[in-house]
Amino acid sequence: MSDALRPPDPPTAVRTPPRGPVLVIAPHPDDETMGCGGTLALHARQGDPIHAVFVCSGVQGDPEGYFPRDELPALRQAEARAAAEILGVRRLTFWGFPDNLAEADFAATFGDLPRDPAAQRGALLDGFAAKLALVMDEDRPSVVYYPWSGELNPDHWAAGQAVARLRAARPDLDVAASWLGYDVWTPCPAETVVDVSDVMKVKLAATAVYRTQLLYRDYVPAVRGLDAYRSLFLEAGATFGEGFMGRYREGAS
Repeated sequence: MSDALRPPDPPTAVRTPPRGPVLVIAPHPDDETMGCGGTLALHARQGDPIHAVFVCSGVQGDPEGYFPRDELPALRQAEARAAAEILGVRRLTFWGFPDNLAEADFAATFGDLPRDPAAQRGALLDGFAAKLALVMDEDRPSVVYYPWSGELNPDHWAAGQAVARLRAARPDLDVAASWLGYDVWTPCPAETVVDVSDVMKVKLAATAVYRTQLLYRDYVPAVRGLDAYRSLFLEAGATFGEGFMGRYREGAS
């Protein structure tokens, strides 16, 4: 049967993630929790070291101005640390890039960039990929969680594109880890679903500490609803799952 006439494979159902060091790439503080917080909690429960890298500061996350703008990045870092304590993430790195940059702001923020907007965007993605490569070379994670490439939020999309560029440029890093893309704003056609039924309360508790963001939207029902839907792909009795683009490497344990 030709591939065009073959139905897609169902997602792989996973009860526990493979053991080993974990890197999670979060465009903003809260994405690591809403996107894959349950899976991170499972990793932490089995003793896997987890490093969370937060790309953007979250400074645009208060459009109504409830908080002083110059204090918001620190507030969001504090929320990320509180969530990490709940999930079991022990190492956090904050790069502090601004959110949602317009093309006119690129040069002012990042310095010497090409004048052409498309070339600017490419230079930014390459720069992020190079910075991420340094983390990969130092950490040597066995699993990387990152925003999947179909995310509609521009910062999420950029992170996914930078990961794709890194994997293409560094085949050694590509084959050394399992790469799983998580979703936050745009549900992905999951290739892997991890059973997070036992740690869903932990994930929701971590979501609840992001109070600056909960002023704008009640994320808890959305997180619960998406993960409840994913349970359709798990064994009978499972109540919540997290979906990912990509699969764990064969032989990962």
